[in-house]
Amino acid sequence: MKVLIFFLFVWISLQELQAGNLLRRIHVDHAFRYQGNEEWEIVIHGNDGDPDLDPDETVMVVFDRPFPNEGGRARRPASDQWDFLGVEGNEDVWIIPQNFTPLIWPGWRSEGAFATYYNDDARLGFSAPFVGISVENVAYSGLGEGHYSMWSNQTGGITKIWISTDDGISEDDVYYFSSGHSHTNQGFSDLGVYRVDYRAAGFLGNDAGDPPAGTRLVTSQLQSFYYAVGTYAEWKATYFEPHELVGESSSDPPPEATRYTGDSDGDGIPLLLEYAFNLSPAESDYRVYTPNSAEGGLPSVRLDESTPQPRLVIEYLRRRAQGAPRLSYYPEFSSTLESGWAAVGTESVFPIDSIWERVVVVDETIEHADTVRFGRVRVELE
Repeated sequence: MKVLIFFLFVWISLQELQAGNLLRRIHVDHAFRYQGNEEWEIVIHGNDGDPDLDPDETVMVVFDRPFPNEGGRARRPASDQWDFLGVEGNEDVWIIPQNFTPLIWPGWRSEGAFATYYNDDARLGFSAPFVGISVENVAYSGLGEGHYSMWSNQTGGITKIWISTDDGISEDDVYYFSSGHSHTNQGFSDLGVYRVDYRAAGFLGNDAGDPPAGTRLVTSQLQSFYYAVGTYAEWKATYFEPHELVGESSSDPPPEATRYTGDSDGDGIPLLLEYAFNLSPAESDYRVYTPNSAEGGLPSVRLDESTPQPRLVIEYLRRRAQGAPRLSYYPEFSSTLESGWAAVGTESVFPIDSIWERVVVVDETIEHADTVRFGRVRVELE
């Protein structure tokens, strides 16, 4: 009997082409503290006794699971009043809610002796010690377009839109608040990593007129905050520093190390495959999966001669759908490397834990002793 086995052949297919602190279930604030003398301190403020964190070293995680109890994924209503979210009606959008959630719940905090003044913005039109938080840049790494938005749910069912990058960024993309601490809804149009650059501004004095006008404006330095939306983005953020996850500006591609085809550890395995098969992008760990184990590795392709008719078998670890809903695996067989790849095997699945399962696929088309067969696992991220 002669059977030629192609040990391993894998192909990445994209639908369109521990490093920092990861925050998953916590109440924090984007905190802008005016220190005097034109100086600001900007941190991620930990509530409930949690320590303050450096925004440049921290990533806030939005789970790709159903909103509001399990994660941030919601369905956009069809009404055109929601166009600012940057997705079509009935499409998915990912939300950090204004109201309390046991998941990531970042609010807004201002500290400093700010003056009461009249703000004639149409969304306000009254006097208060306002601090404005403006968005000046959004960088994004993912398969979509990466639009960011912010809005508030007001009394009487009114939706007040503060920021929307779907139509670009303008001077109107500012959130004003006066209480010192508040919460808004934040929206993300696509899965991926976002870096949103904010600047705070407020008046230190007014003219005491009626209404009072601001007279001395102080503005903070530009500060980046990072958000990982979805499982793949969260996984990357566990291995790479926040600044390595997105380009320098909104028009720049992500750094080479964190692209889907990147190979930061030089072991010959692209980033997406390390994610798919439980390998590390931070260390050279090229290995083939050991059958019937829970250890990561590239798919094993072997000849099973335990039956009267030997069969080619592919065995590999797979992320369970509930934990990685955008990742698809396609075990395929062919008699030639050039074409004819098809899913013609019988699949058996064995759960390992809440994240991983073991998959065994047996080729069904070996008919003759001299049949030549190859196996591969194709991976797609949507």
